[in-house]
Amino acid sequence: MKIKVIIADDHQLIREGFKSLLNQLEEVEVVGEASDGLQVLNLLHSGKFADIILMDVEMPNLNGIDATERISKDFLGVKVIMLTMVNDKAIIQDAIAKGAKGFLFKNTSITSLFEAIKQVHGGASYFSTEVTLTLLQSNNTSNPVFSKLSEREIEILKLIAQGFSSTEIGDKLFISPRTVDTHRNNIIHKLEVNGIAGLIRFAIENKMI
Repeated sequence: MKIKVIIADDHQLIREGFKSLLNQLEEVEVVGEASDGLQVLNLLHSGKFADIILMDVEMPNLNGIDATERISKDFLGVKVIMLTMVNDKAIIQDAIAKGAKGFLFKNTSITSLFEAIKQVHGGASYFSTEVTLTLLQSNNTSNPVFSKLSEREIEILKLIAQGFSSTEIGDKLFISPRTVDTHRNNIIHKLEVNGIAGLIRFAIENKMI
């Protein structure tokens, strides 16, 4: 059964662009479009079912974050992935607090977009590497060890903390399991923690998952 998606963005060209991308995926069906949060709610209230809403943040009438809050309360089976160019930690945190299960920037690849849709539809959360880095920014002063990690190492640490194996991480990042193991050992050394358990504890303490 296909994953049903509604695209919500106040720019028609952007909606058409993402619709065109998603139409290339056999597993996904775009079932509706909306130009603001109120239109999304109206679609859902009218009986239009969607598994996933790809939601812009800045929209007229009702913005994406407030719409997400109402959807999370009134439509328990519908999950929201924020898809925006707004790179602001407070906004990302607010969206997550209001119920967003994923957060991507609009320059994402089709591979990452599909991965986000699959993971969120399956009950997990998905936050791109860029989003994770933004969320960690303020921690850099209180925990300077983050400055020692590369973007790829942060990405791998996040996936390790979510329970993925080296093989699974390699498949997601298109690298070999051995390369993942090398990165993992480097991260353990840089963070000065005790193995996988230490990595997971570090990730939890720093709100990476």
